[in-house]
Amino acid sequence: MSMDHDTSTVTSNNDSSHNDSNTHCNEILQPASVTSLSHTASSPVRRLRSHTKSRNGCRTCKLRKVKCDENKPSCRNCVRLNVPCAYNRVPTASTLPSNDPTGPTGSSTRPVARPPPVAPNVVQSANAAPAADLNLVDLELLHNFCIFTYSTLSDDSVWRDFWKCTAIRLGVRCDYVMRAILAVSALHMANHQPGRRDFLVNRAITYHQIASRTAMRLMADMKPEDLENLWMFSMLTIFFALGCPKSQDISLLMGDSAFPDWLFLLQGIMHLHRALNSTTYTGQLKPLVAHGEARWKARWNASHAPQHENSSLLQDLQNRINATIDDASLLSIYNVAIKELRMQLSLDLSEAPHRLDLLDAFMWQFTVSDTFLPLLKNPTQEAAAIFAPFCIILKRFEGHWWLQGWGTVLISKIWRILDSVHRPWIQWAIEEMGWVPH
Repeated sequence: MSMDHDTSTVTSNNDSSHNDSNTHCNEILQPASVTSLSHTASSPVRRLRSHTKSRNGCRTCKLRKVKCDENKPSCRNCVRLNVPCAYNRVPTASTLPSNDPTGPTGSSTRPVARPPPVAPNVVQSANAAPAADLNLVDLELLHNFCIFTYSTLSDDSVWRDFWKCTAIRLGVRCDYVMRAILAVSALHMANHQPGRRDFLVNRAITYHQIASRTAMRLMADMKPEDLENLWMFSMLTIFFALGCPKSQDISLLMGDSAFPDWLFLLQGIMHLHRALNSTTYTGQLKPLVAHGEARWKARWNASHAPQHENSSLLQDLQNRINATIDDASLLSIYNVAIKELRMQLSLDLSEAPHRLDLLDAFMWQFTVSDTFLPLLKNPTQEAAAIFAPFCIILKRFEGHWWLQGWGTVLISKIWRILDSVHRPWIQWAIEEMGWVPH
């Protein structure tokens, strides 16, 4: 379309300039004095014969700037020169006579953009649309994930390679996994492009909602062949939920429970993780699952356990809870949760922040996913107080864009849940974070 239009514009301009040039020549050749003396001059003055200009000539004549008699299928000029007479397409340089000084290589014409040669008897429609348009936004998001986002999801080289390569291969074969990948990428881009923030966040939420419809239906009746994709979707959903704006109107983040719903997604991931960890599974996630198991055991090996179990961290909180709770089964859950959280705090506070990984941040939740986490849906004062020190770990991970602000958001939420009697129970966590209650 643009090629025909541009060429018509150029040739139209050339015709216009040609008319102006002829008029200017006539004025020079026939001034008023010559016209008035024509009857008295001894020899007659030769005049240029006027003729009507046409805009419907063939394009070969237009490019050569000669008059076309508009005869079809071939005008006389083209027949005489033995060149194709092109009314419907722009002639190429090879179709014009090479010895014509006014041809496309002559200095008297402007450069004209020409399309590649087309098959004979084929007329290209200027308004023809491509069979399928490229979705440039999706391509931009996928490029961003492969170049930038993948490296922000983990500091572990094995995990980075997984997000960069294996995750994309799985996404290409599974629609809802690819939509989850694009959703995480869109949120990542939104953090770095304030001018497009609203557009990118809305695109991310839309993609994830579409993906969730399929994933939730499959989770209701899980089959072995769906485990890989569902595990991938669940992991990406954690990043999506953490990276989303911390708003009450996004049900995935702040549902009916007192705490954000992404905490409870960890239960589903643990279920899928156990299923994938079976001895019969040999799929693409097997090396990653094995790496996670090895990292888990290294962090919680027997040589480290006694030191961290005997740490004085959270001792005051545990003493208060033991003096308050009479229910033996509930008290057992609380004590195990405190013990596991004490070990993770001791490990994470002794490590440099850049050496901590996603698995390190949520190791405690994975450990107590079946026992303590369900108590946070409608938390007691004691359960909320036990969860508060975990915000210290989230604060240490704020270098990751998807965790920025979550420590402060959750500690302030816990502060609002607790009454005046239980607020002193979390004083150590507040001071460690440097947070000031409003």
